[in-house]
Amino acid sequence: MDFDQAIKERHSVRLYTDQKIEGDVLKSLEDEIARVNEESGLSIRLVLNEPKAFSGLLMKTVVKFKNAVNYLAISGPDSDNLNIDAGYYGERIVLFAQTLGLGTCWALMAGKKESSKDIPPGHRTVILISIGYPEDPGRPHKNKPVSEIADLEDAPQWFVKGVEYAMLAPTGMNKQGFKFERTDNRVKMIHGSSTLAEIDAGIVKFHFEYGAGKENFNWSQ
Repeated sequence: MDFDQAIKERHSVRLYTDQKIEGDVLKSLEDEIARVNEESGLSIRLVLNEPKAFSGLLMKTVVKFKNAVNYLAISGPDSDNLNIDAGYYGERIVLFAQTLGLGTCWALMAGKKESSKDIPPGHRTVILISIGYPEDPGRPHKNKPVSEIADLEDAPQWFVKGVEYAMLAPTGMNKQGFKFERTDNRVKMIHGSSTLAEIDAGIVKFHFEYGAGKENFNWSQ
């Protein structure tokens, strides 16, 4: 499975089997995390076999996880860009995990305090992502009309594909609170400023870049 297929097939997974992440799959996942940390400067960690990871009342009664004992803790040096970087690089690992047959779910309300104990001074844990072998592959999310996301009239194919892939990105409560504006080969993404909106923006940014091809455009502020 490549990233194109992963983007199209990946959905939020809350129900996992009890199969452990081990062997070649674990090695591949750990290697990708190491590559991402080196490239991004983040301190993303994989925590395995932690039964208390998503055991809070909210996780049990509202989010309804099952066998969610593994997670990625997305952390990094505290800065104005950390939330967006967490979304961007976290989604890269999420999609890589999908190619390995693993399911994932972004979990902003999970136990970040507990997961922050082992991070370096000056770093902050932004969000946790549950990960494991899916019992259920999840369901596609509903999309807004594309006209609420971007103007595709007379748009080049790279922009159309970028928007298409962006609309496949997971967002908090499936709000899709983002828009794109294009001037020639310059693209501006408009999004909110809350923690969740910035994480979503990073996730969406990764999807747009992958679909559009980074060589075809530049981001504008």
